[in-house]
Amino acid sequence: MDFKAQIIEDLKVFHNPGEFAEMMCIWYDGKQYEVPAVLDHMTGTDRQKPGGDNAEGIYRAEAMLYISHADIGIVPKKGREIEIEEAGAVSCYTIEKSSYEAGEIVLELGAYTE
Repeated sequence: MDFKAQIIEDLKVFHNPGEFAEMMCIWYDGKQYEVPAVLDHMTGTDRQKPGGDNAEGIYRAEAMLYISHADIGIVPKKGREIEIEEAGAVSCYTIEKSSYEAGEIVLELGAYTE
């Protein structure tokens, strides 16, 4: 088996809901997708406050979303919004970076939250 074929086989395991992924409802560009995905939350950081901004308790939430291109059929675009249902609540993120390689879509997501 060559290197690319091995990557494809490894991604099948990574995107398998019985292994690492979870079935998630995702809304993008007016369409709903129910796909296996891996959502990795990063530590929230204090928001950089410009001078005169008095909004206390607002944090920047960041996450990485991994989806198989075969499951969603498109590559979401940077700067667009994406909504993800997590634990019964829908969170809205902005796509800060979108990349596609070897059948996998990796999205860097950002949002402001309390």
